[in-house]
Amino acid sequence: MNQTTPVLKGLRRELTRELFEELGSLQCGLEEILGYIGTNREALEKWCRRVYGHHLTLEVVLRMLHQDGLIAIRRASFEQLRKSATLVSQQYNRFLPHAGEEDAGEENEAVRQFTAMLGGVGRDEVEELFEE
Repeated sequence: MNQTTPVLKGLRRELTRELFEELGSLQCGLEEILGYIGTNREALEKWCRRVYGHHLTLEVVLRMLHQDGLIAIRRASFEQLRKSATLVSQQYNRFLPHAGEEDAGEENEAVRQFTAMLGGVGRDEVEELFEE
């Protein structure tokens, strides 16, 4: 085992710095980490101070790791956007409030033009146009 990185032996698994940082960047909360390792808060707090220094508390380190995870999520989102900007914009547009609705002004204008085109044609002649 590496002497520079202490390992916390929990009931369920051993906690290494790498595992702790991975769990933090995955946005795992304190209770989730404690349950995953099978340890208590006091033991994790002591381990955290040994690994990260006595001036950093467990909450401070977790907050920093959560921020790293949020940045990674944002980075992945932008990378995905670069790869498929068209697909992403299409997906975004589907969720706009009026997505898929026709513009009522254009629709009304089309009806007016059609009516003007028919001019003096009677109802019977128009119905004949739409019969099969």
